[in-house]
Amino acid sequence: MNFNRRDLLKGAAGLSLAATGVIGAPAFSQASNRVLKFVPQANLANFDPIWGTQYVVRNASQLVWDTLYGMDDKLVPKRQMIESEEVSSDGLTWTFKLRSGLKFHDGAPVRAVDCVASITRWSARDPMGLMLKALQKELVAVNDTTFKWVLSAPYPKMMLALGKVGTPCCFIMPERIAKTDPFKQIEEYIGSGPMKFGRSEWKPGALAVFERFNDYQPVVSQRFTMKAR
Repeated sequence: MNFNRRDLLKGAAGLSLAATGVIGAPAFSQASNRVLKFVPQANLANFDPIWGTQYVVRNASQLVWDTLYGMDDKLVPKRQMIESEEVSSDGLTWTFKLRSGLKFHDGAPVRAVDCVASITRWSARDPMGLMLKALQKELVAVNDTTFKWVLSAPYPKMMLALGKVGTPCCFIMPERIAKTDPFKQIEEYIGSGPMKFGRSEWKPGALAVFERFNDYQPVVSQRFTMKAR
């Protein structure tokens, strides 16, 4: 995405939410030069972005989890965790390669199997994911950095589906977490996004704490080309 998602904490989220006309803008206050207090429009009662569709969960999840693609200011999907993608000439086989250096908050590298498990869980709940699931013939990790998705019919909106901002978003989680039944809530909140979730400090209805993840790997370039084979 073209914007830095840490800026979400500085006001972008509040402005975008207010612009929808359906909810009020959150409140912000600067407690110090390193701490920002943010009052969302609703309570972060649960924290599983696949299990539910609440926007307060989606907004917080954008801090903790990353997505394979993100949307620019014109809502065009751009590479986020993906370095490159190839699509076969018949549009049935998509091969995705991850950017190097991606890490989860527990220090483990982001692997293709994490993406496969996360996509599988997301596609069981999301309308566009369900469309892809109906077309799916195979979704497998080729190696640690590459995974392949084989369909029975072309799906031109693939990158839009993987990068959409409507709930539920296709957030990438560690494989062990993503293997949680999609109709049950996850119990670990570990991602590869710009912020770590302070679960020990979480008081639903009162407090949720997020801390900067120093090993976050932001997108350096938005150069976008698709390879066909």
